[in-house]
Amino acid sequence: MLPLKLLGRDWRGGELALIATALVLAVSCVTAIAHFSDRLTRAMHIQSQSFLAAERVLQSSTEVPGEWLNKAGEMRLQQAETVEFASMLSAGDEFQFASVKAVSDGYPLVGHLEMRATPDEESRETHQGPTPGQVWLEARLLPLMNLEIGDQLQLGDSNFTVAGILDHEPDRGTNLFSMGARLMMNQADLAATHILQPGSRVTYRYLFAGDDAALKRYFEWLKPQLTDHQRVIDLEEGQPRVARTLDRAESFLFLAASLAVLLASVAVGLAARRYGLRHANYVAVMKSLGAGKNKILGIYIGQMTALALIATAVGLAIGSLIQSQAVNLLEGFFPVTPPPSGWQPLLVGLATGIACVIGFALPPLFRLAQTDPMQTLRQDWSNPDKREWLGLIPGPLSMLLLIWWLSGSIAITVALLAGLGLLVAGAAVINRVLVRGRLAALGGSWRIALGSLQRRAGFNTLLIAAFGTGLLAMLAMFYARTALIDEWKMQLPENAPNHFLINIAPFELDGVKQKVESRNLEGTEFYPMVRGRLIAVNGTPVDEREQKDGAIRRELNLSWTDTLPADNKIVAGEWWNDNLDEGVSVEVEVAARLGLSLGDVLRFSIGGLETEAKITSLRTLDWNSMRPNFFMLFAPGSLDTFPATYIQSFYLPPEDNLFINELVKNFPSVSIIELDKILENIRETIGQVAIAVESVLALMLVAGVLVLIAGVRASIAERLQEAAVIRTLGGRRQLLIRSLVIEFGLLGIAAGLLAAIGTEATLAVLTQRVFDMPFHFHPGLWLLGPLAGALLVGTAGTLACRSAVSQPPLKVLRELA
Repeated sequence: MLPLKLLGRDWRGGELALIATALVLAVSCVTAIAHFSDRLTRAMHIQSQSFLAAERVLQSSTEVPGEWLNKAGEMRLQQAETVEFASMLSAGDEFQFASVKAVSDGYPLVGHLEMRATPDEESRETHQGPTPGQVWLEARLLPLMNLEIGDQLQLGDSNFTVAGILDHEPDRGTNLFSMGARLMMNQADLAATHILQPGSRVTYRYLFAGDDAALKRYFEWLKPQLTDHQRVIDLEEGQPRVARTLDRAESFLFLAASLAVLLASVAVGLAARRYGLRHANYVAVMKSLGAGKNKILGIYIGQMTALALIATAVGLAIGSLIQSQAVNLLEGFFPVTPPPSGWQPLLVGLATGIACVIGFALPPLFRLAQTDPMQTLRQDWSNPDKREWLGLIPGPLSMLLLIWWLSGSIAITVALLAGLGLLVAGAAVINRVLVRGRLAALGGSWRIALGSLQRRAGFNTLLIAAFGTGLLAMLAMFYARTALIDEWKMQLPENAPNHFLINIAPFELDGVKQKVESRNLEGTEFYPMVRGRLIAVNGTPVDEREQKDGAIRRELNLSWTDTLPADNKIVAGEWWNDNLDEGVSVEVEVAARLGLSLGDVLRFSIGGLETEAKITSLRTLDWNSMRPNFFMLFAPGSLDTFPATYIQSFYLPPEDNLFINELVKNFPSVSIIELDKILENIRETIGQVAIAVESVLALMLVAGVLVLIAGVRASIAERLQEAAVIRTLGGRRQLLIRSLVIEFGLLGIAAGLLAAIGTEATLAVLTQRVFDMPFHFHPGLWLLGPLAGALLVGTAGTLACRSAVSQPPLKVLRELA
């Protein structure tokens, strides 16, 4: 019971509050992310079991032969079909690009749909899609199009009644974060819309269920007949792309949490060290009265264990609450509601608390138990313990192991430590410049502040690195989600196309051309387009090559033209001329990734038919031109035998937006992509997701504040003595407060400067390597970083030190005497 009594006494004295706060922060941060990640993983697993809406699925870009389906019927397999494509919806003057899904009777074979007949009622399960003449809309489509249940909307050449709100479909794509607003219709109505034309981008899914043995025999019979445009999907295939995305997101969040934990652990270490120093006299007295080392160690370890258990429990509870709010914030992005997490996240949080305590809180207590009573009571520190440096090993080692465990990668761990090393080195350089400055010549408060900075150079380096890291992460996130999109839009050519017309059928081509030309719009030529898959290079299948390049894992848009498109430039070979009227021109970067060169023969599969073409030229493209661009451009006439649709882009001034209404009414099967709306949706999505990320990064700044408070408390005796001497010599309290504002303001400016340097470097890499844009200097960043640092560190530091300059100097000097 003695450790608990001492715990209560020390807590009331305020000595343990900082240690407890830092532990709660570290545990809650990691627990929240572990819970969040676990729930997303469980949601992905649930959807991977039901996302087929069947036991097996045949997916194809074209309709399959009828005998394949007849064979399944002969084997007594259950069947259903879905057809998915993107199209424009219209209702009055409102238009919206949507993901359309036409379903047959009997859909879904596995799982269920959830829908509501009115917005106010609860979702109900159903095992049948809409009836003919009716559609169900995803909830977010109703306000976007100003629709209510019972209203009419137009899809292609047909009108439909909005009969319900679609809340859940078991096979909502293979992407957990699919964001296209959904319209579900009955497959019997599809033909009357006249939307699907030869060459349209469509996904046909044929669903099967039944006896396992019958399914196995059927697909053994079917697979040898499949083309390159068809594949069989079963539950074992899962969602590898989503898994990779989740892994990356999880690693990033855990790395951010690791930095917060690292800073919180430093605060624990500083606070525990001060706690040990303050209790050295108690231990010396206890030893003088006969208490042994083990007895003392048991008391203090028991006390710290009790504190750690309480703080960890509070951290686990707060972390669970944070993740619950994060899931609620992002609820609209999950087709499957993430289920409750298991006990593993609690284990991760518990392990974090243990690592912080063992690595940073216990070593000072072990040193405390080694206290020499005579040396302590005499205040004789002339012969320090040479083994004291051993107490510094557990902290970094425990953090190294924790970060390795959280990230799951030794490479990421090493990279993180290397980055932190660079930040600390940068902080040391900035701090050295700061303390060697000539600001002391200003006298008064400036001289006192500079003197304090010079005496605490080591701690100041740590402080600059801590706050610099937190500010860097926050600024990089802020600029990445705001400035980069704006910069990308600014570097687009003036009057760059902002609308794309796709799915233009050949019989509509002349009418669409006349309509666009009648408005004198700046547009590109109309390019024909067919879908094809690269299947061989010089007779060698591309199976091995496609592992290196994701561009050919999907069907490509193939086109042909006799004129080299604007913003294209031939860098090898030659364009079509009188002596060269066949072949294919390949985009140079794709050619480099696939190891293609002039003269190579490419074989494509288009709608199940194969065609070959020799590479006659390599081209560069300007993807920022917002014009239709193609990896593969064929010579005119090369693909005339294949059904095609057309694509065009044009610039439409904002004041002429009503032209879109006319175009959709006259050509309902043509799909229109409005880039401005897409960019706005991207910005909104990034902004909402960034809230969750920034909440983690904000914890890093809170951890930095804890480090600051712990450091100030560790030096509070020195600061009390300094303040007492200055006030005894005639210095006023306001002079000391101004010196504190200057001292911590300069530290904040230094941290902000370090953050600005790191953020500018990060943005440079993103703009040039990721977005392939020219780098733009961000002058506002160099003002925002130091200003934010000065306000944050200056305020926190001054408030933490106010008590040191408020004590009566006579009282302080008497205590020192």
